[in-house]
Amino acid sequence: MSAADRLALLRRAIRDYPGDWTTRMVQQLYRAHGYAAPYRRTAKGDLVALHRQGLLLLDDTDPSRRCYRLNRITP
Repeated sequence: MSAADRLALLRRAIRDYPGDWTTRMVQQLYRAHGYAAPYRRTAKGDLVALHRQGLLLLDDTDPSRRCYRLNRITP
């Protein structure tokens, strides 16, 4: 699975299941779709990439838990 495929999968999942998204949830999503043993770093990088694109908002108000949420004002 290429990086573009991963990001497309993650975009669809986030739009279909809005709420809090963490690196652990992204890793579980990738495993469920046949992406073998995704590293935490890969999941975090993909979340950051979608955040930079404006799809996600970062919630780091709780220092022990960083999560991302769908940015409802993006098309």
